[in-house]
Amino acid sequence: MQKADSITPFQLILLAMTAIGLKNHVFAISPLIQTAGRDAWIAVLITMILAFLWIPLFLYVQKKTNRQPLLQWLRATIGDKATIVLAFVLIGYLIVMAAVTLRETITWANVMFLPETPAFFLVILFIFVCWVMGTTNLRTLSILNIFLLFFIIIFGFFVAIANIQYKNYFLLLPILEHGYAPIMKSLIFQASGVAEIFIFLLLQHKLDASLRVRHYAAMIIILTVLTTGPLIGAIVEFGPIEAAKQRFPAYEEWGLVSLGSFIEHLDFLSIYQWMSGAFIRISLILILMKELLLIKTERKKNITLTFLSLGIAGLVLIPITDFTFSKWLTTIFLPASFWFFSAAIILFVILAIFYGRKKRGSTNENKKDPIKES
Repeated sequence: MQKADSITPFQLILLAMTAIGLKNHVFAISPLIQTAGRDAWIAVLITMILAFLWIPLFLYVQKKTNRQPLLQWLRATIGDKATIVLAFVLIGYLIVMAAVTLRETITWANVMFLPETPAFFLVILFIFVCWVMGTTNLRTLSILNIFLLFFIIIFGFFVAIANIQYKNYFLLLPILEHGYAPIMKSLIFQASGVAEIFIFLLLQHKLDASLRVRHYAAMIIILTVLTTGPLIGAIVEFGPIEAAKQRFPAYEEWGLVSLGSFIEHLDFLSIYQWMSGAFIRISLILILMKELLLIKTERKKNITLTFLSLGIAGLVLIPITDFTFSKWLTTIFLPASFWFFSAAIILFVILAIFYGRKKRGSTNENKKDPIKES
């Protein structure tokens, strides 16, 4: 364990709150409302209950790998070649995750407050800042996250309380207006975010203590609250029909904020929230990719990380319309995230079972037979 770069489980939970929370708090809300309408919040609660069933899988992998670096454990389990292939697959998907986050952030910035600024300039500037953080270490990112998250939470409570005057909770009724089918169909959008808890298994050797049931449960509950708050807020403030038409419902809620008759247009505070969340999320992804690089020296890792960051920027700058990207996000990326990380945890569980049996078998073979010796 690298003591100089270790963090506590509590710090890891806060990282999940910011990094994964951005996806649940922003990206998943629009697809949820579009699919399940006013009942979208029910889908989020059902997902939370189902997500608790994943906790034993995480704990099993953590126990069988003895909290050692997963690539090191994989090399002993499936060999170098298979480990390299799996590492490339994980890095490839992390690149897509970072590109989607950056694309959504730049699109929002261009549409909302920087319409005349070239996207290329914003992409390069933002990815550079994230790259600088990615070349440091997990503890540095965790410490910075604590400071950023404090104000993210304060502003979140502020917008929720300030908009009470506009909320009509009768818009949540009738419940199950269109039956269970839309709810079941929308489960995957919330689950795609919760499934990302898997990425913290890649950092288990960076923790100064093992993750327990309460830690995983806390992450799941926090991610549920982060979705439910702005989701219900959008429905009760705009109605399910209007909220379903909005590209970024959580941001639109800031447009309603006013204090009395003379203080309004406080939506600039949301810029801090979104930019901080995107920065922590992309920086964490870069740190994860650096952990997955099968390179020994830190200098070579940082050089490789530079090229990976440029690859992320290149994906973001692919000229496609926002309508096409939004449709792709809903129909492909969010469902794919769920299936990818679900398949990953199941694969690791299978490998842990196989490796455990193989290890027991080799141990038994090495034991001397006392009858034959006699």
